[in-house]
Amino acid sequence: MTRSALSLIAALVLATLWLPWLPAAAQTMDGVRAGSTVTPAVLESKIAEVEAAIDLADEAKLQLIELYRKALNQIETTRANENAIEEYRLAGETAPAQLETLREATDPENIPPPLANLLLSQQQPLEELVALLQKEQADLGAVTARKADFEARLGYNEGRPTVINQRLAEATEQREAVAAQLQLPPAEGASLVSIQAKRWALETEYQALSTEIKLLDQELLTRPIRMKLLQAKRDREEASIAWITTRVEAINEVVNRKRQQVADEARIEAERAQRATAGMDPLLGRLSERNAALSKEINAITDQLQGLDSAQAGVSQLIERIDADYADARETIESGELSGELGTVLLEQRRALPDLLSIKQRRKQRRAQISGSNVHLLRYRAEERRTADLDEQVAALEDALQQPLTPYLREALRNLVQQRRKLIGEALQAHELYLTKQRELAASEDQLIAATVEYEDFLVENVLWLRSEAPTGINDLRRLPAEVGTMLAAADLSGLADTAFQELAPSPAFWLALVLAVALTWLRRRLLEQIHAIANRVGKPTTDGFGLTLRTLGLTLLIAAPLPLLMAVIGLHLMLLDASTELPRAVGDSLLRIAMILYTLLALAAICLPRGLARVHFLWPESNVVPLRRDLTWLIWLFPTAGLAFHLAIDFSPVTTGGTPARLFALPLYAVLVWFLFRLFHPRRGVLAQARHSNTYPLLMRTYWLWYPLLLLIPMAFALLGLAGYIHTVVTEAIMYLNTLWLMLGMVLTNALALRWLMVTRRRLAYEAALERRRAMQEAARAEADAPDGHDVELPFEEPQVDLMTLSAETRELIRTVVSVAGLIGLYLIWEDALPALRILDDFVLWHSSVTVDGTEQAQPVTLAAAALALIYGIAAWLLATRMPALIELALLRRFDMAPSSRYTVTALTTYVIVAIGILLVLSTLGARWSQLQWLVAALTVGIGFGLQEIVANFVSGLIILFERPIRLGDAVTVGDTDGIVTKIKIRATTVRNWDGKELLVPNKEFITGRLLNWSLSDPTTRLVLSVGVAYGSPIRKAMELMEQAAQENHNVLDDPGPTVTFDSFGDNALGLVLRCFVGSVDLRFKTASALNEAINEKFTAAGITIAFPQRDVHVDSQAPLRVRIEHAGENG
Repeated sequence: MTRSALSLIAALVLATLWLPWLPAAAQTMDGVRAGSTVTPAVLESKIAEVEAAIDLADEAKLQLIELYRKALNQIETTRANENAIEEYRLAGETAPAQLETLREATDPENIPPPLANLLLSQQQPLEELVALLQKEQADLGAVTARKADFEARLGYNEGRPTVINQRLAEATEQREAVAAQLQLPPAEGASLVSIQAKRWALETEYQALSTEIKLLDQELLTRPIRMKLLQAKRDREEASIAWITTRVEAINEVVNRKRQQVADEARIEAERAQRATAGMDPLLGRLSERNAALSKEINAITDQLQGLDSAQAGVSQLIERIDADYADARETIESGELSGELGTVLLEQRRALPDLLSIKQRRKQRRAQISGSNVHLLRYRAEERRTADLDEQVAALEDALQQPLTPYLREALRNLVQQRRKLIGEALQAHELYLTKQRELAASEDQLIAATVEYEDFLVENVLWLRSEAPTGINDLRRLPAEVGTMLAAADLSGLADTAFQELAPSPAFWLALVLAVALTWLRRRLLEQIHAIANRVGKPTTDGFGLTLRTLGLTLLIAAPLPLLMAVIGLHLMLLDASTELPRAVGDSLLRIAMILYTLLALAAICLPRGLARVHFLWPESNVVPLRRDLTWLIWLFPTAGLAFHLAIDFSPVTTGGTPARLFALPLYAVLVWFLFRLFHPRRGVLAQARHSNTYPLLMRTYWLWYPLLLLIPMAFALLGLAGYIHTVVTEAIMYLNTLWLMLGMVLTNALALRWLMVTRRRLAYEAALERRRAMQEAARAEADAPDGHDVELPFEEPQVDLMTLSAETRELIRTVVSVAGLIGLYLIWEDALPALRILDDFVLWHSSVTVDGTEQAQPVTLAAAALALIYGIAAWLLATRMPALIELALLRRFDMAPSSRYTVTALTTYVIVAIGILLVLSTLGARWSQLQWLVAALTVGIGFGLQEIVANFVSGLIILFERPIRLGDAVTVGDTDGIVTKIKIRATTVRNWDGKELLVPNKEFITGRLLNWSLSDPTTRLVLSVGVAYGSPIRKAMELMEQAAQENHNVLDDPGPTVTFDSFGDNALGLVLRCFVGSVDLRFKTASALNEAINEKFTAAGITIAFPQRDVHVDSQAPLRVRIEHAGENG
């Protein structure tokens, strides 16, 4: 049969198979569009049938039930969507009529005046007025809640179009996918029940998606009219709030007047009673005085209630203003329609925010007042319970009198007690109301603080990246002379000078500062002479001390003080001046800032004097100090001058940001700074030129290529940003940048002072140790005659001891770490205000990770901020892993008497924990979850099982060694055929140094799975066995006594258990004697054995006991003739 015939037959067969499905597919789509015929009742019955079936496999049952339940859920979704569509349709139809009704209801002509039907009179009882006030306040709260609900719904509907359009595209795509699945033929071998269940699930899903699309379309269609209706309802509630607020204020005013009236009446009545009881029994006088005092207290509380109402109203208005400003600013920024003026407006709003410090201080005072009121309430409630029975209280007071009362006095006493009960009730009401208002005000202040912090964080986050002025152009340069003239005219320099003179002339502080500045300038030469005299004493062990450095530092600071001190005092006086304008305070602030900068530079120049701190005390190289002092000579005057010009341009300018003059005056400021930093850290001529070729600061030198260009580029970027109009950004970041430079300078000086202290301390300790050694040598020389001859052979390994070199290295490491940690804390404090601005990095999404929230899997974005945070975590983990173990070892060495092995175990485990936590933090920050990593871990486990099992086995064995500690640092061990001392325990292998000083790397697995002999695990005591052979005929008992005596005389041999000598054997050449004794540690074995052998030999020689020589018997064959040949040496010439 030909190939064409075969192809034809195959095509016919396929067509025959497909023909039955073509009508079915068409009917399927028509049926789906018309609506699925399956009902919930049918699906419920199918579920019951499947659950009761016994001929189906469990897996098949679960699949069928899942499909039926999915179809049920889709039917419910379809019905819910259809109901929502009908609701949107009805809302669109009825909205116009509702809008018209709301317009009529909010028409001012149809709204009665708030006080029209409100009958208020000060003659009404206080309880009735308070009840009316509480009713109106409850109505106000309900209306406010409804308004908040409408505003939330408006906010929700504002962003709905974007969400709806996105969902419409997704739903349409999903519906097309479901339709494509419905047109596919069923899988081969599938049962009819399974095919039907899948088709029902797909049909119901198609219907649910179709109704969802209609619902979204209907929501979009009716959205404009629904938004108008929500806005109208919100406006109606706003009108209601204003209407009810007017009523509440009116009622509250009447209530306050009524309370004041009641309090005044009570006070007048108490004073009248006090006058009436004057001259009567002292008890009555005291009661009347207490009542009068209580009435005055009630009066004072009533007066404070009005102040609390005013404060509450002010806080509420502030919260509303901040919320409104926040909403407007957020809407403007999110719209993306930004202009150059937006930054200026937001800056003004930030300056207008309330002072959080003052609010927190008021809250602190309020808490104290609330505590006091609580104490009063406790006291008055207790007294109210005691005076509940009027007759009993009167009788108790009458019994306390020395004599019986007349009926008149008894009646007066009864009236006073009754008046007291009434006043206590009023005091309780006043204090409870006072507490309620105080707590309400405290809650409102908390809301104000939260709103202020939230809005300020938003402003900090966004204002820093907004342009605050238009970019600098040619026209700005042309207008520069006019702007400078306007600036000088507005500054009123003559008036400023007069104001300053009037403020400074009578000031004792100014004249004292002037006198001090003149005196320090006149004494400059004498101060320098004292610094030189101190320098002559530095470096000598007998005269040097850290106090000399501190004294030199004080003299250096005094040399730099005159001019900055005078500028600072003038600046402080101008800042504290109560003037009508802000100009004097602004100029004073500028002078104070420049004075601090000038003082820092002058002090640094004084530190670099030829015989000053840098050269003599800190031992800085002269090749670094001389260029630094030379560059500081011109920086001291150029940088503060340029900075003062920049600050004064801002202070004198009528524009908040200083205008064009401030931008141009900033350019020389940045230029001077860049040129100084360029020369200071130049790779070949800078202060770090020598350090780059050494290992003094490895981390700093390895990152030199990164931080040196950044150090120069940041001021250049500030200059460009300033010209581009980002004035606020430049000023804020430049201040932080300069503060960072001052922080780095402070870290350098602190490190130098700490190292100087370390050097002085180490030199003093070394000097004392040298003196001690000299005394010991002298004593040893005197006792040389009694010292034993010979010398001991030491083991090649010695347990590390705490010496001066090790201690100083560890202390230097500690100093660097402490200074680094302090620097990081300082950096955080400096850049803390800019941290919210870094939230802009959250807008840059790198990828998404899946997280499960409440059982639902959601996509969580991994942003650039998360990547930066992961980098910070990684760097922090690396620094801690490299620095923390040394610090822990130093702390354990100083504070606890721990063996080196224990210290090593703690530091090693600490390193492992830090690395593990760092890896987990980095992976978690980057979005990795265990559910995503478990397959990778499983794959790695399989790979490890085949290829890396030895490495993992050694790692796990290392952990077992650290925890179980079968060996420790310094232990004498035998592994295989190697004897030695354990010197290092690492992750993979342990280092054992044998007696020849050779180091052997033994895999950790060998110590766990193999046979190990640890000579000093539980007890370092070890036994020596020395064999000695004496000649036949020697006195055995005498030899044994001499051997035991030699062991007893050796101080390394332990007394318990004591030495023993045994006669072991008759040898071929000698009589075998064996000495067995114990020493305290393995380290003493060799030198003790040598000393014992030497002592035994000396004692045997003195006693005439011969140590046997090896003897050999030679047997000659006597049966054969023996040939003997005698030769003379001279015969061979």
